[in-house]
Amino acid sequence: MNPRYHLPILTTRTLTNRRAHARIPVSWPVRFLLDDTRLLGRALDVSEEGLCVLTAPTDALKQGRSYHLLMVLSRSQTISCTAEVRHVTDGLVGLRTQERFRFT
Repeated sequence: MNPRYHLPILTTRTLTNRRAHARIPVSWPVRFLLDDTRLLGRALDVSEEGLCVLTAPTDALKQGRSYHLLMVLSRSQTISCTAEVRHVTDGLVGLRTQERFRFT
């Protein structure tokens, strides 16, 4: 096997152990409230302290900066929070929220 193409296999268990909180798959519209840019996305999963959002590729979000965002759960339910960008890769944005989400 060519070591150049050898990648470690990540199992679900390996990924789970790296996370402090379980992720829940969702499909919620998200709007980032930026100073001069309108950025929309879709939350793909959430946990008590974070979420993963799919957006069009952009330079508007900077790693380490915090942004205010709105998530639409239904016609009558929205979540407003502030979250720090942990990573941005090819339209996927990993965010850590300042407030904890409580799921019941």
